[in-house]
Amino acid sequence: MLEATGAAAVVRDVLLRDGSTLRLLAPTPADFEDIKAFYDGLSPESLYFRFHGSARTDRVARAEAEATGSDRFALIGRLAGRVVSAASYDVLRERGVAEVAFAVADEHQRRGIGTRMLEQLAEIAAERGIHRFDAEVLAQNQRMLGVFEHAGFGVRRRGSFGEVTVSLDITPSEAVRERVTERDHLAAVAALRPFLAPSSIAVAGAEATPGNIGYAALSNIISGGFQGVAAPVNRDGSLVCSMLAARSLSELPWTPELVVIAAGGQDLLDFAAEAATCGARAVLVLSDGSEQMDEPRVQIDERLLEILRGSGLRMVGPSSLGVLNTADDVSMNATFSGAAVQAGRLAIGSQAAALGLGLLGHAAARELGVSLFVSLGRRADVSTSDLLECCEADVRTAAVLLYVETFGDPQRFTRVAKRVARTKPILVVKGGRHRQQVRTERSQTAAALRGEAVFDALLRQAGVLRFHSGEDLFHVAELFESQPLPRGREIGIISNSAAAAIVAADACMSRGLNVSAASKVQNPIVLGIAAGPGEYEIAIRDLLGDAGIDAVLVSYVDHHGGDPVAVLEAVSAACGQQSKPVAASVVGGDGRLPERTRGAIPNFPFPQSCAEAVARAAERRAWLSRPLGQCPSFPEVDGVAAHALVASILDREPDGRWLSLGELESLLAMYGISFAPSRRCGDVEQAIAAARAVSGPVVLKADFAAPAHASEIDAVLLGLDGASAIRAGWRELRRRVFAAGRQWDGATVQRLEEPGADVLVGVVRDPDLGSVVALGLGGRQAGLGNSIACRLPPTTDVEADELIDACAEVAAQLDGYPSGHPLDREALRELVLRFGLLLEGVPEAVEADLNSVRCRRDGCVVLDMRMRIERRMRPERVKTW
Repeated sequence: MLEATGAAAVVRDVLLRDGSTLRLLAPTPADFEDIKAFYDGLSPESLYFRFHGSARTDRVARAEAEATGSDRFALIGRLAGRVVSAASYDVLRERGVAEVAFAVADEHQRRGIGTRMLEQLAEIAAERGIHRFDAEVLAQNQRMLGVFEHAGFGVRRRGSFGEVTVSLDITPSEAVRERVTERDHLAAVAALRPFLAPSSIAVAGAEATPGNIGYAALSNIISGGFQGVAAPVNRDGSLVCSMLAARSLSELPWTPELVVIAAGGQDLLDFAAEAATCGARAVLVLSDGSEQMDEPRVQIDERLLEILRGSGLRMVGPSSLGVLNTADDVSMNATFSGAAVQAGRLAIGSQAAALGLGLLGHAAARELGVSLFVSLGRRADVSTSDLLECCEADVRTAAVLLYVETFGDPQRFTRVAKRVARTKPILVVKGGRHRQQVRTERSQTAAALRGEAVFDALLRQAGVLRFHSGEDLFHVAELFESQPLPRGREIGIISNSAAAAIVAADACMSRGLNVSAASKVQNPIVLGIAAGPGEYEIAIRDLLGDAGIDAVLVSYVDHHGGDPVAVLEAVSAACGQQSKPVAASVVGGDGRLPERTRGAIPNFPFPQSCAEAVARAAERRAWLSRPLGQCPSFPEVDGVAAHALVASILDREPDGRWLSLGELESLLAMYGISFAPSRRCGDVEQAIAAARAVSGPVVLKADFAAPAHASEIDAVLLGLDGASAIRAGWRELRRRVFAAGRQWDGATVQRLEEPGADVLVGVVRDPDLGSVVALGLGGRQAGLGNSIACRLPPTTDVEADELIDACAEVAAQLDGYPSGHPLDREALRELVLRFGLLLEGVPEAVEADLNSVRCRRDGCVVLDMRMRIERRMRPERVKTW
């Protein structure tokens, strides 16, 4: 959301078509001369297209520099200190309509700058109640017309006398989001190319001293057979790896595409500044940066970004282990790792350098080939999501292994991971304990969401497989690298030991796999302790040929005179080109795994490892088999009014607060969420009058300030009918409230709804993940036991159904247990989706309970509700991808 601090507070970084960045800012009067210089520097053709003839550039520059942000708003793009683009809109007399215009410096056209500025202007304008942009474009200005046509907005054109009036519907829509996502993907891939396939590398800070990470990185680059040019740079100009170092980047006889910085302190910032001015495309920061600087790491990161983003450069790090690309035409190992990595199909990413070392080492020890490796470090710029975008486009990569601790932009990670996981498995080990928010007053949702369940839900929703040990991670990676996914969960087992077969069967069943009788052969197949390669080959062909078997688990217990190497080779040969996965536990008598040959099936130390790997493969198959779902369309939603309501409250009370009952009812109504109206009553006579207006039995509840609920002390009475019942109920509620040591503030009256299942639907803003929606048993049972499920706000009908099904207790009641009468699942699904739209439109909602939501046979209605809002402070700089 755009802050009310004025136009000058807006700073947004956008990603361009070639992978570079551009900083967009709302100008101030101090920018006048730079804006005028930009317009004066345009070619005659560009000036003509922008102004349709002659124009005083000083007047336009003054107007844009002094844009107030109310009737007029402007953005300028700065690169290397110069203004290279300008865009603005002016509100017209027609309500909700503004005229838009922009221009891009001639030498920077065709980079996607105009499209990105249009995206940002449209987003800002939509937040301010503008729904349409109009633009007057000369008919021969095909480039500008193309920008409008391809931006993704609904476009209407009408022309006369050589001019075309273009009208854009800038209301946020799925079509626009799809176009933006496509542009972000292509730009992110282009941005990582200079890191992973540079033509030239300079290692700044490399010195021939013990323990110097720059020296180690340069040595790896040279010994790894890098197919480009590489050189050291240090202030002494000393000899490094038999090469004389340049004293600065500008002294190099060629322009480095990638600059690797291994220096700390002020040298780090100085080398970054040199990279920004010498024409480099990317910067990889190996050092921590804080070794010789008395500044917090976050400030160092900000200073680096200030230097690099101003010139359009991207950065990996700081505190990166480095990057690696085993492609034959690149052969780059720009890490300071000692692992001997071979080429293969696994991409590895890590936020922590130490864990990155471990992942590379494990891959090398297991002889698993790596396609790409990126140690992201502190992720000041290039993120885990950026890496996933690159892995999706890399044809050599079959699976992605990640070590993550936090998600900088969980919504983007989920969106990107969902798409990538459709074609390539993503395996994650997550480190770092989840931070718990400590609050003296909390909603029931906030109290119920505990521990790592939120992260598990996020990853599951994105189709990501989470692991708690590196061993399991690599076992599953090995299976994914070489084996197809199972069609189902029916497992065949072959062993030469009955005891080992029982262990394997138990391991399968405990992980949700079925070891049922095969239709053609016995299952499990126990061959006898003396069975050799021939018996195994025949048995595995029989099981793989059985239509009732989806995967095969092979176990071999070595005996005196046995040959585990031959058994493993026979099993691998029997698998051939089969479309079913096979995992083996073939172990020698000394406890060691036989040496693998190329094309051998995955071989693990224990049958349990085989079962775990196959179970995770079946989990992935189930996720891939689920329908994609449909995004809801609720045209009656009034997000503009909702934004205005919340903004007006926060203007008066900047610290935020719990919404009043009336405010929250208004907000729900704007999103079409049905609720049972309540009337607050200060005395019993008001309660009697309110009950008469309902005309039927009512509910009387003690009125507590949010987030407290009357149900906490059983201060709720149902089915009261008539004045005498209301009077008696009023006295009883007062007694209960005073007995509980609470303050009596009156009661609320509400119509008694027909019976059904009570459900809690709520949200809490997690410090790492953003809005997390929870669903579970409602009423007095809210938050009890494990009766709550959570996800990021569902955006499709399938995601809403998965949230509902994740809470078994709620799903059972909807299906008719124990009443025998199914309830309206579709209505609850719609409520969850509308609630998700509310959270998207009102990100200031940091905590909320809809408790209870009464699910009936023919609909759902909210009976009680709480919501707390806080002003969301926009960071000084905004990464828009």
